[in-house]
Order: sequence, then structure tokens, then C-alpha cells
Amino acid sequence: MRVCIATPAPAGSRAGNRVTALRWARILRDLGHRVVLQQEYREGRYDLLVALHAGRSFPSVERFRRLHPDTPLVVALTGTDLYEGIRTSRLARRSLELASCLVVLQPLGVAELPESVREKARVIYQSAEQPRAGPPVNARAFPVCVLGHLREVKDPFRTALAARLLPPASRIRVLHVGAALSAEMEKQARGEADRNRRYRWLGEQPRWKALRILGQSRLLALTSRMEGGANVVSEALAASVPIAASRIPGSVGILGEGYPGYFEAGDTEGLSALLARAEGDAEFYCTLQAWCEGLRSLVEPARERRSWETLLKDLDAEPHRRERRGAAQRPERFTLIDAGEEQGQAAFARDVRDGLTRSPKSLPCRYFYDREGSRLFEEICELPEYYLPAAERRILQARAGEIASLLSRGTALVELGSGSAAKTRMLIGALLRRQETLRYVPVDISRAALRESCRGLLNDYPALEIVAVAGDYEEGLGRLKSLVPGPMLVLWLGSNVGNLDRVEAAAFLRRIRLLMSAGDRILVGIDLRKESALLEKAYDDSRGVTARFNRNLLVRINRELGGDFPVEAFHHWALYDPRAGRVEMRLVSTRPQPVRIQQLGLEVRFEAGETIHTEDSYKYSLPEIETLAATAGLRVERRWLDEGRLFSVNLLALPKPPP
Repeated sequence: MRVCIATPAPAGSRAGNRVTALRWARILRDLGHRVVLQQEYREGRYDLLVALHAGRSFPSVERFRRLHPDTPLVVALTGTDLYEGIRTSRLARRSLELASCLVVLQPLGVAELPESVREKARVIYQSAEQPRAGPPVNARAFPVCVLGHLREVKDPFRTALAARLLPPASRIRVLHVGAALSAEMEKQARGEADRNRRYRWLGEQPRWKALRILGQSRLLALTSRMEGGANVVSEALAASVPIAASRIPGSVGILGEGYPGYFEAGDTEGLSALLARAEGDAEFYCTLQAWCEGLRSLVEPARERRSWETLLKDLDAEPHRRERRGAAQRPERFTLIDAGEEQGQAAFARDVRDGLTRSPKSLPCRYFYDREGSRLFEEICELPEYYLPAAERRILQARAGEIASLLSRGTALVELGSGSAAKTRMLIGALLRRQETLRYVPVDISRAALRESCRGLLNDYPALEIVAVAGDYEEGLGRLKSLVPGPMLVLWLGSNVGNLDRVEAAAFLRRIRLLMSAGDRILVGIDLRKESALLEKAYDDSRGVTARFNRNLLVRINRELGGDFPVEAFHHWALYDPRAGRVEMRLVSTRPQPVRIQQLGLEVRFEAGETIHTEDSYKYSLPEIETLAATAGLRVERRWLDEGRLFSVNLLALPKPPP
């Protein structure tokens, strides 16, 4: 299935809705579905829309239902939906009516729904992974964690106020993790920290660090006045951390009516007494701990995965799904030119042997993108540190119409390294507004990515014809003239030019130039030089996703070539060299070790600290882009930068003929 998840929380946000949306996206991808995350659904054919927040996502719900009246639509309700929005907002109630299914995060949520829609409701508990164990934040203290952004509905300073009432001998220290969402909240947090020796505001933290702090705490304090089913409760249960919770339906629905760790919402004295009892009464603390341990099965990832699997099967069994499957079997305007699995596997084996037997060792970055590598790269593109895709997307959103206006009518679109083709849609739409039909020639090493992206494009653009080439760039360029007889725009996006050194990049562009006629253009996304700290964060993110992406090369060798790489014994390393203008990525052996690769009959020895070079990413100044184009025999016809001047999109053309 092609699934769109619409969440009002933007990319990079650590808001609960975004956390939930990202987790659900991972679950659905693991179940074999293609998932796109958007703040608001605008267009495109999907087999399912999952909209978080009935009120704020109403525009997405209404538009999707109007465009696709027979397609499944799931609305997931948050705390402000259940306990406020559906009582006060006509649009939120309309979302419930338009939905095929409603998801609530704990069973008491069903009773909050209007009777007329309750039969649509499903309960899916939010899951959480058990965090890595670590020493207590302070072994002599009794750390109490408050985890959540500073918003009025969270009653964020209630725990700090309760801590003030504790006796002088108390060892309780409140560690508050969360962003202040207003200047007033920040001022209040800083003032409280200055006046209250038991309270420390840590501000917004990377998710892994926030969960580590939670896992090292003795207690979680949840003081919210309203929750639909707080994800932090699931995280505390997974970490075996007992909870002091305000008695609200969103928490009672998970922890149970008889849980002994409640206090009344807004009751400072009641919370203070509960904190003191948890600290001083070992039997009471063990009771809280045992109760929470007994609920851990509710938040196991496997349970949430099974819930989604069952829900999707039930939606798929509806009559309209059978009708759509029949329609999907109609012939499509699609041709795939495939280099062949045997050839691709032979090249992989050859390149692994060559790279690991040379000094220094290296592996080609094009082999990052197996199925898991492609999934991890999509996750990287959601990271706030990895600014490149968002900056390029903003440029294309703003300039797609202008780019199309510079091209001849009847232009074909050729894309090198097409991947999911998400950004390409902006240009496809712009070109089809100027011409009746469009030939699209995507070139990608991943056959799975090609088939998946092309299927979606054909569903969404009836005037599109696709001839896809499964292979490397050379394979695509070798067939270009036979596939594109007329004018063409060659896309080389995502700063893929940066994976070649400056001489290789100019030579490759020159190779494309030899295939060009007067009306042809190349559109190249090129990352710009900037300070080292920003670049190194982009390639070594705080969540470790890029590290997993890099090490996945070793996982692939183990799986496909019978290797025995101890993957965790290789450390991800990324460093920017400002003189060369490139970020270098390597895998570093943490100890002396032999590695055997059975299908190659090869044993490779590593010394401690020895590296495998996996990728370079070259950055350019604006004059260097001009030089790159000129060296290739081209000129920069137009250039567009994002508002932060982090990234550039460049339209390259043949030189103007002399007058």
C-alpha cells in the first residue's frame, strides 16, 4: 500500500504528534508498505491516509475524502481532540464522520467519542523501545524526570512547586526535559531554576538523550491536565520507571483505575506527598514499580505492530479495496530496462573485493541503497540536522513553474538517482501544466525504489509515460539518446554531484554535455560550503541514524556475500575538511580483528583504528560552481538559493553561440 501520514507537527519537531507519526511510519514500512509523511495532504493518489489530530488535520481529511471518496482514511485522536476539540469544533467532528476508522490511544478514549462513530474506533497503545541502561544521573539523589514541552496544558511547573514543599532532608531532584514554547515559559523556567535548588530545567534535548535521562530516573512525574494517551507513559513503562500521574482519563486508560500513583490534577500538596512517599517508603515504591512492570506488555513494539497489521487487513477486506485492486491490474504506461540481478550482484562482489584489498580500504557509496539503506536514508531526510533535502525542496517548490517556463514544450524529464522521486513531482506537475504529455526516464540502482516510485507516479499523473533504467549512471547515459529523441531536462538532485571529486564531477557533466542539443538543460542540486560544525552534525546526527546507515554497508556484505563483520565493532566517523571542501565518512575498526567473506574466499585483517572510506561529500562556493560548469563546457544559466543560503539549485545550459 501507498500510505500518507498527515501530522500538523513539522519535520524536525519533537512534538508528540511527530514522534507518533514517525513511529507509525516505521511500523508500516516494516510491514512492507510505502509511507510518506506530510504536514498536510494536498494531492496524490494513496491507498490510505492516516491523519493525526481531527481538528488541525481537517483540511487534509476533507481534501483526501473529496478527491478519493472510496479510499480508506484513518483519523487518530490526540488529547486536545478527545477532551476539547470534538466538543467545541464542528470541523473536528466532521473529521470523525469522514473517517473510515478512528484510532484512540487508550480504551477510555472510546467513551469520549459521539455514539454515532464509536463503532469505527480502534485502540492502539503507543509502544516504546526499552532504553539503554545507564548509571543514575546522581547516585546520591532521587531523580524525578519531567518529560514534555512547556505548555499550559502540561501544567509544566507543578512538579517544581511540589518539590519546594519537601522536607530539607529529601534527596529528590527534578530534571525537566522539554522546550519552552514561548518567551514567557522560558522566563518562568529559568526563574524557577534560579530560586529552586531541587529543580533543573534542561531545555529541549535530542530524543535519545531525553530517554536516557528518563531511564536513569527513579520516577516520572506526569502533571498534564489533558492527554489522549501520553507517549511518555509508554516510554516510562518500557524503561521500568514508575509514574506519579495526574488523575486524568488519558492516564487512567493506560495505568488502570486502581493505580496507587495518582494525584489530582493541579494539586501541588498531593503531588508533594506522593513524591515524598515514593522516596521514603520502600514498600510503596516497590508497589508502584511492580504495577508498572505488569503493564510493560501493553507498550511492546510487537503489540503495536500487530494492531496496525490487523487494522490494515480489516480495511483491505472492505469492498472498495477489492475494486481498487482490480483497477490497479490494468496495464500501465511503464517500461523497466533492467541491467539484471546477476550483473548487479557480480559488480557488488567485485567492488567489495577491490575496495577491501586496497590500502587504504574503501567501499563505493552507491551500495548504501539496499532496502534497509533506502529506508534509513528516508529517516535521515527527516532529521533536523540534515538540512539538505528540506532546503532543496523549498527551492523547487518556489521555482518549479519558473524552471518549466525556461524549457521547450515537449521536453522529457531524465533523473539520475531518482530514489522516491518525491521532489521530482514538483517538476512533473509544473511541466504537465505546460504540455499535454511527459516522458519521464528515471535512472536508479535500486529496482525496488524504481518500481515503487513509478507505480505511484503513474497513479497520480495520467499523462505520464515512464521508461525506467535500473542501473548506475553510466547505464542510464548509455541509453539516453535512444530513450529521449527530443529536448530533455536532466535532473541530478540531492547534491549527488558531491559524491564525486571535483575532477570526476566535471568529467561526468562533460559526458552529459556530449549528449545535449541546444534546447537541453541540466538541473543540479549542489550543497554550499559552510561552517564545519553545521556540516558535521548533518553527517553525524544525534540519534545515530547516519551511523546505522553507514554500518548497513557491512550488514549488506554479511547478508549478500556471507561476511562475518562484527558490525558494532566499527565506529561511524564523519569529518569536514575545509581546505578540500568535503565531508569524509568512514567506518573505523575499534579493535584488531579478522573478517571473512565466504563468497569471495577472502579474509581481511583490520588493525585497531583502521578505516574503511565509504563516502565523500564535496561542498562548493558559488565561484566553484561556475568553474565546475565551465570545465564541463557548460554555463550556469540560472541559480536559486534557499533563504538561509545553505543550498543551491543550478540550471546548466550549453554555451551561447558567438555573435
